[in-house]
Amino acid sequence: MQYNLYFEISAIIIMATLALALRLYRVNRNRTHVLFSLLVFSIIITAFVDVLEVNSTDRITRYALNFVYFLIRNVSPPLFILYICSFIGIWHRLQGFKSMFWLVVGPFIIDFVLIITNPFTGAIYTINQNAEYARGPLMLVLYAVAFYYMFLSIGILIYNRNLLDSRKNLILLIFQPLNVFTVLAQFVVPQFRIEIFGTAILIVVMAVGVHKPEEFIDRIVDINTSAGFLLDIKRTIKSGRPATVLVFKFTNHRILRQTLGFELYSDLTHKIADKLKNMNSLTDSKAELYYLDNGTYAAVASYSKYNMMYNFGRMLSDYIKAPLNLLGMEVMLESRLCIVNCPSDIRDADSMIQFVRDFEYRIHDEGKLVIMSDVSESKEFRIRNDMNAIIARGISGHNFQMYYQPIYSVKEKKYTSAEALIRLIDEEYGFVSPALFIPVAEQTGAIHHIGDYVIDAVCKFVSSDTFKTLDLNYVEVNLSVAQCIEANLPNKFDSILKKYGVKPSQINLEITETAVDYDPAVTDRNISMLSSLGFNFSLDDYGTGYSNIRRVVTLPLRIVKLDKCLVDDMDNEAMWTVIRNTVNMLKRMDKKILVEGVEDERALEKFTEVGCDYIQGFIFSKPLPEREFIRFIRRANEGTENV
Repeated sequence: MQYNLYFEISAIIIMATLALALRLYRVNRNRTHVLFSLLVFSIIITAFVDVLEVNSTDRITRYALNFVYFLIRNVSPPLFILYICSFIGIWHRLQGFKSMFWLVVGPFIIDFVLIITNPFTGAIYTINQNAEYARGPLMLVLYAVAFYYMFLSIGILIYNRNLLDSRKNLILLIFQPLNVFTVLAQFVVPQFRIEIFGTAILIVVMAVGVHKPEEFIDRIVDINTSAGFLLDIKRTIKSGRPATVLVFKFTNHRILRQTLGFELYSDLTHKIADKLKNMNSLTDSKAELYYLDNGTYAAVASYSKYNMMYNFGRMLSDYIKAPLNLLGMEVMLESRLCIVNCPSDIRDADSMIQFVRDFEYRIHDEGKLVIMSDVSESKEFRIRNDMNAIIARGISGHNFQMYYQPIYSVKEKKYTSAEALIRLIDEEYGFVSPALFIPVAEQTGAIHHIGDYVIDAVCKFVSSDTFKTLDLNYVEVNLSVAQCIEANLPNKFDSILKKYGVKPSQINLEITETAVDYDPAVTDRNISMLSSLGFNFSLDDYGTGYSNIRRVVTLPLRIVKLDKCLVDDMDNEAMWTVIRNTVNMLKRMDKKILVEGVEDERALEKFTEVGCDYIQGFIFSKPLPEREFIRFIRRANEGTENV
């Protein structure tokens, strides 16, 4: 019989090209990728052996080549099943359930025994003295097993369809039926060797439409992306596979990005990723590694590898305590590390994803490996972990309250203004610190609702008859970064002030350098429009960050607020020289100066003597609820408060 080998030669070329692409792609050699690569190489070997067998005339050679062909060819169906189990995240079921294992492996063992014993039985095929090939009586068993694997793969994919998107599920569903079809087609028309060619085409479709390892690889750090993490963690939790997740973030990533520049910062993230790969190998954690952007990394492994992952975390904690050498520079990482077990610590994918996003706000210990199960019962952790729900309850249940801290005028020797400060009293956790809920609210966007509540509540208070009796000139209101870039901020504030009949001069808006620098164009426009409406501005936290003098000059600032850190350093002679010169400079620029965080008479005296106009701090009063604040100011105005 004359055979047409063009199909098989084409299959060899196609699969060799794909194998080369898989080799050249910078992809993680994880279990799924290894199984897919084995599928590709099994097709190459099968096609190559079949071409040699068809062209051979020697009886022993043909027999040996057929033996190799059947052995390798019958590996493909169970290999495909294993690939599916690994790809969709149910590999643990093979390890945990013996019945599942034997469902996959059992039929292959039958094939294997028949092929191995064929030289003695001739049950699968025979080669006569003329080197002619003939099918044996049990050849149909191999076809039956192929059909079995086809139905098994379909059953697995249908049962676990929620673990895959519909397009990928469809491609995998049709793989085995079409593969079986090519087998049957070659059985009917053996001279056209289309079986391997058909399988090769299906493998290419899988590579392009399903496997796509490059789709989830970050080309800078050379590990999985955040998209890959989202997909894998959802599959992991949906499939019920117990897993251990190590999350690591260097929280000073913004400063490092600005300081190092793009190229050096990329080198830093790649250096850390390489170190994680090395630690993963040294601890035998067999974890999938991910870079989730903004200095965040994750490693996900089977829960059976918990001890290895713990050693991984300890090793990482020790590593980041020392400066990293980057082209001769020493770079310090401010970091958070945590080990989370799923589903015992976190039960659903959305909660896990949210935990990673809010990671730096939920884990407080810097540079220390935190085990979530060890801290999850503490009140602070429960507050941090439940912060989104707390904020949502605060907004819907009106749990936010306004507190006011009086500001003392050195010149007038009395309280002339106050700073409005938001507080949250949760029905479950009680008082929740702004240091906890404000960063999360800024990240989730809830800060817009909180900001609207603050300006509305303050204007309502300022418009009251009670406020008019307090002889206060204005109230200071903090603007968040998110508020500063709201497109309709000036119109919104103008509308609220008109609603309560409050003058813009009665509201002093506090901004920070961070807010101004976040989106200078939008922020400058909003500040300019608000200033034209009559609002005054204070620059908050002066003395922290970069303290950009150009901003002080160009912004319409009435007051500059010296941060508490300057008060804390006032006994440092060099720092006091800086403070004194800063105050003199600001005074010459016709700026009023307020110093925050004054807590004792000595600090009050020093900052008063140096020329500060306003004093704010615990020496006078802590922030007070509205009613207590009113009583405090009234007593002070009556001369009964020691001012």
